Amino acid sequence: MNRQTLGALVALNLVLVLALAIVGFTPQPAAAQNFVRPQYMMIAGEVPGRVEATIYVIELASSRVAAIIFRSSDNRFEVLAQPQPMMPDMEAVPR
Repeated sequence: MNRQTLGALVALNLVLVLALAIVGFTPQPAAAQNFVRPQYMMIAGEVPGRVEATIYVIELASSRVAAIIFRSSDNRFEVLAQPQPMMPDMEAVPR
């Protein structure tokens, strides 16, 4: 390997390291920085007039609740109540 080839390889490596530094250290757009993994709580309960047990699924971050039952007759889940905020219901309870 002669001096000219060695110089070209060193120059190429410097350019590649500089390009890597520019790409690696520039800030990315803040599109997904506020993503929080959802956390859920499930509570078993009953619904008057139903034989099946009900599962209440609560998303803790937004305090939304959904009621779901499992119908064993046809092996399907049935959503009784779409996700809705539970704070108005909790505020209506007398203390």
